[in-house]
Amino acid sequence: METMVNEDVNVLARTLNGKIAPVLVTWKGKNYTVQGVENRQKPRSKRARIETITVKVTFSNEMHLEFDHASKSWRLLTIAQPSER
Repeated sequence: METMVNEDVNVLARTLNGKIAPVLVTWKGKNYTVQGVENRQKPRSKRARIETITVKVTFSNEMHLEFDHASKSWRLLTIAQPSER
């Protein structure tokens, strides 16, 4: 199940091979450790500085993050919870 969020979040990230790599996402006072980058959508033009990054985080959640290169700010667009079995 995917939930729309569209909120600012704090992200600890590093640069790896010239690309920004999220390591830890803090949302609503809870830390989510990034286990890996699933997908990355680069800006469509050189003037557009917003990149969308999908990460896999602890507890098998998938987060869709947006990074604004100009302001160095992050937004959590959506979060997908694992389906209950």
